[in-house]
Amino acid sequence: MSNCWISYSCILWLSIVFNLHVSATTRFYDFKVQTMRITKMCKSKQIVSINQMFPGPVIYAQEDDQIIVKVTNETPYNTTLHWHGVRQKLSCWYDGPSYITQCPILSGQKFVYKFTLEKQKGTLFWHAHVSWLRGTVYGAIVVYPKMGIPSPFRNPYKEQIILLGEYWHKDVVQLEHEALESGGAPTPADAFTINGHPGPNYKCSSNNGNKNAKKLGKKICALYNVGFVVKLIKS
Repeated sequence: MSNCWISYSCILWLSIVFNLHVSATTRFYDFKVQTMRITKMCKSKQIVSINQMFPGPVIYAQEDDQIIVKVTNETPYNTTLHWHGVRQKLSCWYDGPSYITQCPILSGQKFVYKFTLEKQKGTLFWHAHVSWLRGTVYGAIVVYPKMGIPSPFRNPYKEQIILLGEYWHKDVVQLEHEALESGGAPTPADAFTINGHPGPNYKCSSNNGNKNAKKLGKKICALYNVGFVVKLIKS
């Protein structure tokens, strides 16, 4: 009888471990911190980005997934990444604030972030956490419920990630230095953006890809008018 009970316990334990293993996935992302040249409102400048994307790549996952992000810094600036909204249970050293939970990732160096989205679902946000690099280094984290678990909201007609940001013609690192030296308020942004695009009321905005912003604006209005939930993330 005791042997039977031991065998049953072992089978039950293995079943639980196996179910936990198959229900969660490890997702790998390769982030390269790079400079790129962009043109907004008839002016060009060099910005810091992830994988030559502005905004940066979206991290997609399911609840309880483990996320592994290898970051390679190919710019002359120190950097870290902060995973805004991630609870970081037993992984606070991967939270990202420079000089608090980690040293900055120096130019030419690499760092690997590892964390689990334990009991989390929804739309979160990641961004740089050194100086004002977060002005162009940011992106979304989309965490879906586990398979078979219904969403707490009605099924949307369409999903659209919306990132609201600010944009300066000047280099953001230079702007930060000027603000610190003067002791005054930072320079106001030259434009507000939707997914990296200025709105249609800014100079030259119709010539630099803002048709997408206009279409997105119409989608927002349409979704609002028919009562759908729209998630907004501000950078």
